[in-house]
Amino acid sequence: MIENLLVHVLMFGIRYTYWRNLVKSAKNPLDVQEKVLQAILRDNLSTQYGRTHNFDKISSYHQFAKQVPVITYEILRPYVVNQLSSGIPALTAEQPVMYATSSGTTGEPKYVPVVREELKRQKRYTALLTYSQYAFNPLAFSGKIWVMAASAVEGRFENGIPWGSASGFLYASMSPTIANKYLIPPEVFAIKDNSLKYDLILRLALAENNITYFSAANPTTLLRLCALANQQGDVLTEDIELGRFSREAELERDVRKAIQKMLKPNPNRAAELRRVFNSDRVATFSDLWPHIRLVSTWTGGNCSVTARSARTQLSTGTQMVELGYLSSEFCGTLTVDCNLPAGLPTISNYFFEFIEPDEWDAGSRKFRLIHQLEAGQDYYLVITTPSGLYRYFINDIVHAEGVYHNTPLIRFVQKGKGVTNITGEKLYESQLTEAMSGAEKHLDFHPDFYLMLADVERQTYHLYLEVNGMMENTAELATYLDNALSDLNIEYRTKRESGRLHPLEVILLKQGAGEKYRAHCIQSGQKDGQFKMVTLQYAHQCRFPFQTTQLVTVAI
Repeated sequence: MIENLLVHVLMFGIRYTYWRNLVKSAKNPLDVQEKVLQAILRDNLSTQYGRTHNFDKISSYHQFAKQVPVITYEILRPYVVNQLSSGIPALTAEQPVMYATSSGTTGEPKYVPVVREELKRQKRYTALLTYSQYAFNPLAFSGKIWVMAASAVEGRFENGIPWGSASGFLYASMSPTIANKYLIPPEVFAIKDNSLKYDLILRLALAENNITYFSAANPTTLLRLCALANQQGDVLTEDIELGRFSREAELERDVRKAIQKMLKPNPNRAAELRRVFNSDRVATFSDLWPHIRLVSTWTGGNCSVTARSARTQLSTGTQMVELGYLSSEFCGTLTVDCNLPAGLPTISNYFFEFIEPDEWDAGSRKFRLIHQLEAGQDYYLVITTPSGLYRYFINDIVHAEGVYHNTPLIRFVQKGKGVTNITGEKLYESQLTEAMSGAEKHLDFHPDFYLMLADVERQTYHLYLEVNGMMENTAELATYLDNALSDLNIEYRTKRESGRLHPLEVILLKQGAGEKYRAHCIQSGQKDGQFKMVTLQYAHQCRFPFQTTQLVTVAI
């Protein structure tokens, strides 16, 4: 097949260009990081921010750390607004070509500047990730490629500059060599009505039997698609048989044009689907698409639970690999070994600083550089990017494990805000994840959704849980979690034993509660394609009305 031959040639080219450079950089991480920092400062020393912090007088990391403060987005927001409204180079000498959007701590969205060079960096990153996965499983690229992307342009500012998703922009502008392998036209991801968008995605995907690769940032997307396929199976199967999309009248003209050639009658595929949907069990992802060889998604942190649920939807012949540490602000790691959960920090693109959580919480600002990381240790991450984020505290905790040549590997653990403290216990989201993982094995159940809220007023934790069907042993689950958290966190044990922390509660939710929570978060400003579940929060900060979806409360 000519398309597969072209892909092979493309991968060969990436190996002997980008990949060789990556290996060279990984052998000299400190030297690479010093050059990256100096290039960022040199290119932006004439900006308002650069003049304020004397970029032109910085010749070493020590001076950089002394002169430039660690900041959050709200410190940068006035600079972003100034450059947007006036065109003055407030943050970057090069004018941004777009702004990536993300939810902010104040409720107002964050608009992260993206300069043209950053798009080129992310294009190289995508090429390297594709090569890594191709080298791991070439057959995954032999059929159709199904990637769940975001909308490239979600809106435009008054000056015409777009805001949306950098990854969506790259998806829409990929090379023709590989574009023909992709299943979903980029125009589809611009549909604002989520119900309509997912119905159309499923209509196109269900019509194709030979999908060999699937990628979505969050594994909940896979679960959602499978559930919707079972709900809409009859309608979509009939559409496939007749070569139509029953909701086509609701589509914009450019979307209808993009899918026109894909809406062909396919009675043979329709017959296959009817056999699957009419069987005596719920159709799994592998039932519907039996040839998928590779699934690329987030598998760590708080996605580990839903990744395990997604794994049950796949055949034993399908491999699930870590997509990498990605955010609206930057592409943090590259998965260089698909057998490992940790990835290579993108040291050729951005400047990294690390600090242990306990030191940060204690007020210390003594950061480590990439070559100073200790295996087995967690760190808060601070980044400096060519697109105007200078010593940016991203509020993410990463874990150092393994090494690639001379560069430590890291993996995302949790958002920093996934930490609660009612009476001094400082419970971490990663501890909850580990406790729930043990509970799943011990009690033999698989949660579809869970979230734990710290109730400061009542001095207790509420675990909201959705499972498929009724759960008889919720009291046992509550006891198990309480004991597991006590084992993982000595302060939690101390507060429980003293009575300062009351027994936790397990609250069962109705089916679909997790999807309603997700929809609520997206409506509140989070991006659908990059939705990150924070499974440990404060009750007073969570605005979702769980009381409307609960079944029963069980305390220890």
